[in-house]
Amino acid sequence: MIELLVSMAVLSVLVVLAASLIGAIQNVWRLSSARTEQFRSSRQALETVTARLSQGTLNPYWSLDSTTNPTRYERQSELRFLAGPAISTIGSTLGTGTIAPGSAIFFQAPTGYFSSNSTDSNLNASLNTWGYFVEYGPDSYRPPFISSSIIPTRNRFRLMEFIEPSDNLSVFSKTSGNSTYAGKDWFTSPLGAAGNRRVLAENIVAFVALPRLSSTEDATGTALSSNYTYDSTASNSTAILNPKHQLPPIVDIAVVAISESTANRITWGSTPPDFGTSQLFQNAANMDADLETLRSNIEKKNLSARVFRTSVPISAARWSTEQKN
Repeated sequence: MIELLVSMAVLSVLVVLAASLIGAIQNVWRLSSARTEQFRSSRQALETVTARLSQGTLNPYWSLDSTTNPTRYERQSELRFLAGPAISTIGSTLGTGTIAPGSAIFFQAPTGYFSSNSTDSNLNASLNTWGYFVEYGPDSYRPPFISSSIIPTRNRFRLMEFIEPSDNLSVFSKTSGNSTYAGKDWFTSPLGAAGNRRVLAENIVAFVALPRLSSTEDATGTALSSNYTYDSTASNSTAILNPKHQLPPIVDIAVVAISESTANRITWGSTPPDFGTSQLFQNAANMDADLETLRSNIEKKNLSARVFRTSVPISAARWSTEQKN
C-alpha cells in the first residue's frame, strides 16, 4: 500500500510537470503565432515592392548627341527612375495625408496593368509607372459605406503603392522628343489622383530605398547614392557613377513596422507621433545604425517594432561606364 501511494504521488508530480510544460509551450506558440500574424502584411508588402521593383526598366538606346552637329553617341531613354527623400520628392502633403520621412521611389515596369474601363487589357507587357512611399493620415481609403459614425476614423502610418495604368501612362507625353526633360510631373501629376493610390500595408513607420552598385564595384555600398537619391536624368563627371539613363543594379529596401496590437498604447492624432525619423536616413553610410535607432525609438514608446530588409537586383540594369557626360 505504501509503495502504491508513493507511485501515485510521483505520477501526480509528473502529470503536473507535464501539464505545466505543455501549457508553457502552448503560450509560447500562441505568442509566436500572434507576433507572426501581426507583421504578415508588412512582409507581404515588402514582397510586393520587391516583385515590382525587380521588373523596373528604362529601355535605353544610343542616339546622336545633336541632330545638327553630332559629335558622339550617347544613351537616351523616354522612361525614368527616381528615388530620394519622400518629402523633397513628393512634397509634405498629398490629399488628406502627410508624407512621412524616409524614401520614395518611382519607376516604369512592363506589368500590363490597365484601368477598369480599358479595352486593351490583353497587352500583358505594357508599361506602368509604379511608386512607393509612406503616408500618415486618416483611413480615407476604406469603403465609402463604412462611415466614421460606424467605425471611428483611424490615423495611421501606411505604405502607399502608386500605379499609373498603361492606358493613362503620361511619361511619354513629357519625354518623347524632349531628351533634356528632367522634371517630376511624369509622376507628381498622376499621383494626385486618388484612384492611382492604394494602401499596401498599415503601421509601416518608415520605407527606405538605397540604390547601389554591386559589392564588387563598390565595397562601401554608398558611392552611387550617398544621400539616398538616384535620378536617371542626372549626369556625373565621374563615369562609373554616372546614372544618366541607367538603372541602379541593386536597390536595398527596408521597412520598419509596428504591430497593431500595441498601436493603441499611444494617441494617434492629426499630427504623426514623433519617432525621430526626420533626423534619420540622410547619410546612406548610417543606414544600419539609423534603422536600429528608429526601432529603439519606437520601442521606447512601448510599441512592438520589426525591421524587414531585402536587396532587390533589377534584372534590366546594365551598368556601363562607356558614357561620360
